[in-house]
Amino acid sequence: MVAAVGMKSINDLKLLSRPVLDRLAWYHARLAAMAPAEIAHRLVEAAAKQASRQRSRGWEAVEPVGSLAMMPGVASRIHAASLDISSLIAREADCVRTGCFHLLGARWPEPPVMPAAPGFWRIDPDDGEPFPQWDAFTFDISFRHGIGTREIKRIWELNRLQFLVPLAADAVLKNDRQPALLATGLIRSWMAGNPPFRGPAWNSGIELALRTISVALALSIIGIERLDAATRSAALRFFFAHVDWIRRFPSLHSSANNHRIAELAGLIVGSTMAPGFPGAVTLRENSWRALLVEIDQQVHPDGVGAEQSPGYTAFSIELFLVAATALGYERNLPAATKDRLSAWAEHSLWLMDADARVPAIGDFDDCRAIATTQAPEPRYVASLVAVVSGCVGRPGLAPPAKDPGIRDAVLGSAAASPTQPAGTRSFTSGGYSVIRSSHKAPIVLTLDHGPVGYLSIAAHGHADTLAIWLSAGNQPVIVDAGTYLYHSSRDLRDLFRHTSVHNTLTLDGTGSSRPSGPFNWATKANARLVSSEGAPVSRIVAEHDGYLAQYGLVHRRTVQFDGASRFTIIDELIGASAGKNVTVSFLLDPCCRSTVDTDRTEVLIANKDGDVARIASIGPLRARIVRGDEATGLGWLSPSFGVRLPTDQILFEGLLNGPSTITIGVV
Repeated sequence: MVAAVGMKSINDLKLLSRPVLDRLAWYHARLAAMAPAEIAHRLVEAAAKQASRQRSRGWEAVEPVGSLAMMPGVASRIHAASLDISSLIAREADCVRTGCFHLLGARWPEPPVMPAAPGFWRIDPDDGEPFPQWDAFTFDISFRHGIGTREIKRIWELNRLQFLVPLAADAVLKNDRQPALLATGLIRSWMAGNPPFRGPAWNSGIELALRTISVALALSIIGIERLDAATRSAALRFFFAHVDWIRRFPSLHSSANNHRIAELAGLIVGSTMAPGFPGAVTLRENSWRALLVEIDQQVHPDGVGAEQSPGYTAFSIELFLVAATALGYERNLPAATKDRLSAWAEHSLWLMDADARVPAIGDFDDCRAIATTQAPEPRYVASLVAVVSGCVGRPGLAPPAKDPGIRDAVLGSAAASPTQPAGTRSFTSGGYSVIRSSHKAPIVLTLDHGPVGYLSIAAHGHADTLAIWLSAGNQPVIVDAGTYLYHSSRDLRDLFRHTSVHNTLTLDGTGSSRPSGPFNWATKANARLVSSEGAPVSRIVAEHDGYLAQYGLVHRRTVQFDGASRFTIIDELIGASAGKNVTVSFLLDPCCRSTVDTDRTEVLIANKDGDVARIASIGPLRARIVRGDEATGLGWLSPSFGVRLPTDQILFEGLLNGPSTITIGVV
């Protein structure tokens, strides 16, 4: 009996030690990526967080001065919104009125009354229970390592309050006081359920910034003259607390990615709404100058986003333009900034298929600064390309299609344009090459030969070096696996970033880059473009060193296009003569299904309308198809955050002694 109890205690200790070991490993990996200046900054930051405990005393402890202001011109732009946008706004406002919240693949239990009670904001939609540590000092919540099996990202998403904007717009368009009262009632409810600096809603600057923008837009649309004195006073407290907390804990050094851009935008918007905040004018000026620098750093001169994520780069640009709108600068940007935004729009056009969708490269969690509906936006990048086209006055940069939304009204947007690029283009700073046919519905292939991600930790990058993505007309064919989750499952987080689920070569099951935490890497592949040639036959050659340290091998990939419909992909392992077991993977869009022939050398891909493409192996590799395999994690795709679907994954496998040649013929 004693032995049994002792064994149980040992097992309990083992179970308890896993989170501790994971946390230690995370800190070790993060410290390894830090320069001395960042380590010093983190020590000062940790001390500041501990000293800030005494500030978490409730809203009554926030003492604002001055009066509430508005973002200029927002209300009038909503009044001028087109009918298609008005219809979308009305439908979304109806959802909010009924308490329907469906975000990031999860549905919240409908509150019995609206505005929802203060406790609603702490509900985890996975089980309908309150999220753990809601009343803890915010920096005591260790969300980076997971909290039980819960996904904190969904809690953050609800608490961004982005649904307030269509609700406020509906009130103005219908001249109806009830939606406005509901919007302000929801703000008051949120404040009652989220005292300053306590719980998960306060522990990430990007979340505070997005919530600041949502409330600022909603109140600017409604008009502060329509607010009673108590609501104006509460709103001032809201903005003072948010601006103060963002200002105290900026995302710097290895964290200075899209989070930093969001925080700077939040400071500008928040201090615009609360001009009495101490040093508000200087804060806005300094934040704007810093934003101009960040856009220059986070968008390469060739237009590629440094985070290696088209979605996150569009998000950063949207945040930048929201800040410019708050300052009234959106039509008077510096020439260098217009050039950088134009380069990004042009790069995005090269990535787009005929339906204006881009590959889901790297991480993306369906974020946006201005949301019209709770549903994900498949053409989010195109929406921002249209905004940039209008902002810089270059209608030729408009996308081939886009979805209407409140963003168009607030930021301005160019009409869609049928013009699409054709040919071969290598973006050498950012690390992508794109081959586009001259068809009316173009065939588009993108090859990744860039860095894993941005800054030392490459937080939102994937191990997708030398991966390809392919579309034919408006049909995505070879696609990215997506992101799926961040915090609630380390295994799934690692899997969706692993080389094996991307459209490239995996050696002995080993990834070209290897993660050491949800947003860290133990090793990162370095890629380089060897050569790039255009018409009449396009030929791109690139290589990476991700297998050099362990195997003494460099992976080189050559992509050739015959100018019509046929691609040839040649993979080589350079540096050793012994054969290696390799897998070359192609993940298909869920609309496509595949069948392999009897000798396993050719795969036919079809959709509901018929044949789409044929992929054939000329050499030692043989094909098999995996779909929704729980054991290996292969054959899965995440079309949006929190959603996972089975899909066909074609695996060409075998012993590679020389070059592997695979052809892709688009039907």
